[in-house]
Amino acid sequence: MSKRLIRNAAMGGLAVFTVFPAMAQDEEEYESFRQRLRVEQNFIAGDNLGLENPSEGRTSLSTTRLTYGLQSETATQQLSLAIGAGLRFGNIAEGNSMKTGFVDPLVAFRYSREGANALFSFDADYQQTDISLAQPLWTFLDSDGVVTPPADFSDIRGSGERRAYNVGAVLETGLNDPFGLRLRANTSGTNYIDATDSDLADYDNTSLGLTGLFRFNPVTTATLDLSYWKYSSADAADTERETSTVQAGFIRDLSNISTLTFSAGYSSVDSTETDLVTGVRSTTTVDGPSGGIDYDTEMPNGTFNVGVDVIQNQDGQRGTFLMARSLALPRGSLSGNIGVTKLDESDAQLIGGLNWVHELPSSTFTLLLDRAVYTDSSDEDRLTNLLVAGYSHEINQVSSLSVDLSMSYTEAADGEEATERAALVLAYNRDLNENWSFNTGVAFRSLEEDAIGEADATAVFFGIGRNFDF
Repeated sequence: MSKRLIRNAAMGGLAVFTVFPAMAQDEEEYESFRQRLRVEQNFIAGDNLGLENPSEGRTSLSTTRLTYGLQSETATQQLSLAIGAGLRFGNIAEGNSMKTGFVDPLVAFRYSREGANALFSFDADYQQTDISLAQPLWTFLDSDGVVTPPADFSDIRGSGERRAYNVGAVLETGLNDPFGLRLRANTSGTNYIDATDSDLADYDNTSLGLTGLFRFNPVTTATLDLSYWKYSSADAADTERETSTVQAGFIRDLSNISTLTFSAGYSSVDSTETDLVTGVRSTTTVDGPSGGIDYDTEMPNGTFNVGVDVIQNQDGQRGTFLMARSLALPRGSLSGNIGVTKLDESDAQLIGGLNWVHELPSSTFTLLLDRAVYTDSSDEDRLTNLLVAGYSHEINQVSSLSVDLSMSYTEAADGEEATERAALVLAYNRDLNENWSFNTGVAFRSLEEDAIGEADATAVFFGIGRNFDF
């Protein structure tokens, strides 16, 4: 954990929400309480960190970061808290609006509780980062090996401050009753301060949901779902979009290892925008059927899934068919999926992905390929191709070498040009003792767009950090 934490901080001025590594816990040990204070010192020197064309010049930074984490767990509830910030000083390239002094504050809070017949969860995050120290793709990998980049990943360029927040809660009652309710609420958004790229626009999302669960018997549950979602953007058209959906369906356990899920309903999407010529605001509505059917089953060496999904958005109806298979291998795992997606009268597009993990006695190799439709910060569907690869080699018990590579190609859409990005980091990591660790290495990033051409950035970094556990 410490090695990855230092490298990310050195490269991106990043805040790491997971202060503690995953805890292995005995089934009979229900209670735990941990606190950690982490101190890091990072140095980075690089050319054109803002990926500008022509190059903005050289930047040298020194950042001291302090992060406090708390984790508490009992048989019925879990709580975690992370608070951090940094002090940054250095020589900033002319034209780069990166800030020095107090920078990159973060707050991350998680709480969940499960009672005899109800459960509740709440999470809240706030994080500030500098645009010119954007995070590479591999920092968005979750524990299942799925990469989920932020909506503005393909848009980030230049410099300035990026502020992101997320607050969400879920309450479910009647877990063991014939009738149960699940309530969901979430709000999130991203704001840009002193951004050198004028195309970056603040955006926010709010969603509400209510699901009724009718348990007819131990293997069959009927569902009735109501959902509302609102998107707003401070773009030139001052876009606002509201989506309302009602769906009914069921969840059926076909056997001990197989489940069938079905839903069908109706969605309505209202989009309000300002005409850039006349200045008149108008609203358009797109509506139609929505729903899906999904089949999951366990297999002797993994799982299999096949499903069809239909949604409505401001551009019309999108249908997606996808098959997925996962395999447990003697030295790792392999999973893949393949399918097609189609928006109204447009041509069908092939989608799919591959996730491979291979472990050797002293090294690990990971490879992720993904081609899917992602929704960008303008709330537009973008067909995106991703590659994330990593290799780590343990030299001995206290030192290792690592290589991380990511590449993305976001295809052009209406009003949006294609974007190509790449990042490569080579690092040497070493544990000095039980608490101290350092790493050093070199990083390369590139960006290519029709409007600006090609820009690249090269940097060297060094980071050292210590954990105080109590």
